[in-house]
Amino acid sequence: MNRLALRLGIDRAVFFTLMGRGWNVGAGLITLFFVIHFLSPALQGYYYTFYSLIALQIFVELGLNFAVVQFASHEMAHLSWLSDGAVSGHPEAKRRLQSLMHFAFSWFGVAALLMMTLLLPAGLYFFNSGQSDRIAVSIAIPWILLVIFTAANLFVTAAVAILEGCGKVADVAVLRLWQSILSVGVGWVVLSLGGHLYALAANSFMMALVGFFLLWDKYRVFFKDMYAHPTQLPGMSWRDEIWPFQWRIALSWMSGYLVFQLFTPLLFKTDGPVVAGQMGMSLQIIGAMNGFAMSWITTKAPMYGQLIATNQRKKMDELFVAGLVQSFSFLLVGVVSVWLLLFFLHQTASPHAVRVLSLPLFSWLCVVCLANHIVFAEAAYLRAHKQEPFMLLSIAAGLVTAILALLFVPPFSAAGAVYAYTIPALLIGLLCGTVIFISKRKQWNRTPSVVV
Repeated sequence: MNRLALRLGIDRAVFFTLMGRGWNVGAGLITLFFVIHFLSPALQGYYYTFYSLIALQIFVELGLNFAVVQFASHEMAHLSWLSDGAVSGHPEAKRRLQSLMHFAFSWFGVAALLMMTLLLPAGLYFFNSGQSDRIAVSIAIPWILLVIFTAANLFVTAAVAILEGCGKVADVAVLRLWQSILSVGVGWVVLSLGGHLYALAANSFMMALVGFFLLWDKYRVFFKDMYAHPTQLPGMSWRDEIWPFQWRIALSWMSGYLVFQLFTPLLFKTDGPVVAGQMGMSLQIIGAMNGFAMSWITTKAPMYGQLIATNQRKKMDELFVAGLVQSFSFLLVGVVSVWLLLFFLHQTASPHAVRVLSLPLFSWLCVVCLANHIVFAEAAYLRAHKQEPFMLLSIAAGLVTAILALLFVPPFSAAGAVYAYTIPALLIGLLCGTVIFISKRKQWNRTPSVVV
């Protein structure tokens, strides 16, 4: 078993991450059953539109959680974990890690307030526009609760980013697994009891509660020690070090919202909640498979940073190539399996088949899923250098996707959304992204001092 795991690139971090994401995939399939069984096609549209709108939190996070992982990993190259749960090593590195932690919690605290003051009323306006008072009231309370609990969960996000950057990838994966198991379980209970959209709020509440409890139980010594560490030494400069990297990540991720989350709300407005629900569920399936496969890449991100900091580039390249081959192979098997299942449902005229897009449109989503996986892996490699060469690419893809969506969705409905999703992903994302990846990798391998 150990030899097999080694061949597949499955270490402890990957194992627990795969367990978590494997659970998410399996639980996601069960959730699809609950959504289909306990929600009408119209409520399904509201359900997935809730998901897309709450993803607007990316506009207040501004990519800081990803930046925190990268910068913490570089400092951990000079630190080590003690048996009592604290970290020790170079005093300046620990002080810089401390300042990074202080800034992360402050930033996400402000982000939580912005979510409640901006996103909450914006969502109420979106759903109330053109709807009756009865429908607006039935979704107002679930939406308010969802925003509040999601805002609270931002503090967990900050703490988890610090720990992940400090090399606790496996422990973070276990934490996320428990969060997912308990939150999804609560969501199922609420759906089965007729709670409808309250299931999303209950899910978010349990995510925050479990996160706070597990972090306090296992890592309170670490956080207390970091807060008590002397602050005489210079800390990390947000303006000079973090922000030049973060704003590029922020623009890339905001552009990503246009690529991945725009279609469901747009279809909700142009074609109603039923079509929006079909698009939302289809994208949910595709996203779950890609998220599972990315475990081989994302779990190595802190290690990438440490290898760069110690100038072990050959080892990093070997690690990356092995992870990409392994992850893409698993994704390909998953995509083919899901496609065959949907083909069977359509051939047997199953009523469940109409809850997702038609098979030809879903096939295009599968192609884009494979292409996006390559781009995501390339981006993880490049961002480990505390650089964001994909920024302009992401902006271009986001803007082109948004423009095509506005042009294609009104006349062509869901087919227009798939066209708007596919064209930029293949021509801008995969083609141009790979060219940038090859160019930057050659450049940085020739001049390593530029990125260390």
